[in-house]
Amino acid sequence: MAKIVAVTSCITGIAHTYMAAEALEQAGKKLGHEVIVETQGSAGSNPIKQDVIDSADAVIFAVDLEVKDRARFNGKPYVQVGVAKAMKGAADLITGVLEAAADGSAALVGDGKSAAPKKDETPKAEKPAGEKKGGFFANLFGNK
Repeated sequence: MAKIVAVTSCITGIAHTYMAAEALEQAGKKLGHEVIVETQGSAGSNPIKQDVIDSADAVIFAVDLEVKDRARFNGKPYVQVGVAKAMKGAADLITGVLEAAADGSAALVGDGKSAAPKKDETPKAEKPAGEKKGGFFANLFGNK
């Protein structure tokens, strides 16, 4: 039995938020997994305790809005979809995120190392200390 934590949130934060939560919980039961859902919406939220998040095997974000306090889930394998997809395909979501977590292909919340520079960023080359700067202002001050 795997443990999954999930966050559901729709634009209005009422009906679809709770319908997606119910669908995920029911699908988890049918598949033999524990699914704990945090709903975020206009009626507030019911935050999952950090020790429960830490012990989870995977995370499902079934949201149409930004997840509040997303950093709580850093390092966890996850999938993110809209609430409609969770309502219609909760079992597939659960199976998919657990398979991706098991084979290492799942994305990690915060890339698992949120302080690391992005791959496409290259460090800028520094000019040697003795090199004079050119341009308009250099000509004004005699640096040619």
